[in-house]
Amino acid sequence: MIDNIFFDLTVIFVISTLLLSIAKILKQPVIPVYIITGILLVPIFEIIHMKDFVSSVSYFGIVFLLFIAGLELKFEKLKHVSFVSSIGGSILVVLLFLMGIGVSSLFSLNIISSIYMGLIFAFSSTMVVVKILSDKNQLDSLHGKIAMGLLVIQDIFAIVAFIALTSYGNFTLSKIIALVTNIAIVTVIFILTSKYILPRTFSFAAKYQDLLFLTSIAVCLFFALIFGIFISSEALGIGAFLAGLALANLPYDLEIISRISPLKDFFSLLFFTSIGMLLPLELIMSNISITITFIILILFIRPIITFIVIRLFNYVPRVSFLTAITQSQISEFGLILAFFGKATNSLSDELFASIIVIAIVSLTLTSYLFKFQDSIYDVLKKYLIVFGNSKNPYNLENLPNKFKKKFILIIGYDRLGYSVLKTLKRKHQSIVV
Repeated sequence: MIDNIFFDLTVIFVISTLLLSIAKILKQPVIPVYIITGILLVPIFEIIHMKDFVSSVSYFGIVFLLFIAGLELKFEKLKHVSFVSSIGGSILVVLLFLMGIGVSSLFSLNIISSIYMGLIFAFSSTMVVVKILSDKNQLDSLHGKIAMGLLVIQDIFAIVAFIALTSYGNFTLSKIIALVTNIAIVTVIFILTSKYILPRTFSFAAKYQDLLFLTSIAVCLFFALIFGIFISSEALGIGAFLAGLALANLPYDLEIISRISPLKDFFSLLFFTSIGMLLPLELIMSNISITITFIILILFIRPIITFIVIRLFNYVPRVSFLTAITQSQISEFGLILAFFGKATNSLSDELFASIIVIAIVSLTLTSYLFKFQDSIYDVLKKYLIVFGNSKNPYNLENLPNKFKKKFILIIGYDRLGYSVLKTLKRKHQSIVV
């Protein structure tokens, strides 16, 4: 078994390295390369019968990527977008959930399958958006903060939905009491640990870089295990995500992120490659109409709805558009729900195959939407005027002529300042930092 795992990982890393080298030369995004690697490996892994390994790698990747995504979500940074995030995010989840159910019913899916598809359609991927925004140094931008706020709200809804679905069919009085008790226990453990134990623990661990790294991983696994024991074995990722949130709001968050960040590339490789390997080639044409319909909805309709909702909160078209682009893929929580639905026979093999295809296509094309977001906006911006002009004088997209000078002054050179400088240098502007 050890030899097989060593062989599998070697094949994954060698092929990924070769393809990624080609992609870097051609200036292509990373995520499609990992997914293509997985698809190319399907015949090899079919031969050596390592489907269990693929599933384990996929879920292991989800757990740690959710932890890393949680680390990037510092609530203090989201305060000034809390209104649009909470109200707008809730509106989006409800609208998209109902739309997903409605579209699913048109294809004669039963009510349970329709609910699964509605939930999968309603949520976007926190870890994918965090990874891409982080790679582009846009996490601290206005649209990045709004996107993160929306994703936090979506994740809260996803956690509630997951707990409800895992308890479906078991709503006897004793089961309800047990579930409520377990949720209360987990909540108390999370609050007490976050408020009293973690600050003291990390005030000591932060003095030693190796201990800081190991303590962070231990906290991730601890919260994942707690959720696995008290909620469901499928809830490990939720526990890891909340662990990341708890650490993100400590004074040592930047040090923790700097130590953990190298793992992001490693687990991104494992997760996205495993998604490609999960592609059921023999079922790829089943439910093709559902597959194509939801791909169109996720890539086009959901961003349009998001754009309209953000504009209603008086943000300029560019900010609204860039925020909307971040919503063009399905969530890791959606994949967790799909795995759970398949395991409990709530989803057919054909519908599960459709969800995997939808995930692969949306995750792949999302990378290109991010890559060409400015070019796409330049083409579409004249049509976006129909949604109205912003009345907020502080959301100006371009400075009035009276403010234009012979040089541009950048105050502050953190991650956002660095990103601004790179863009201005490409435009050959005179800059003072």
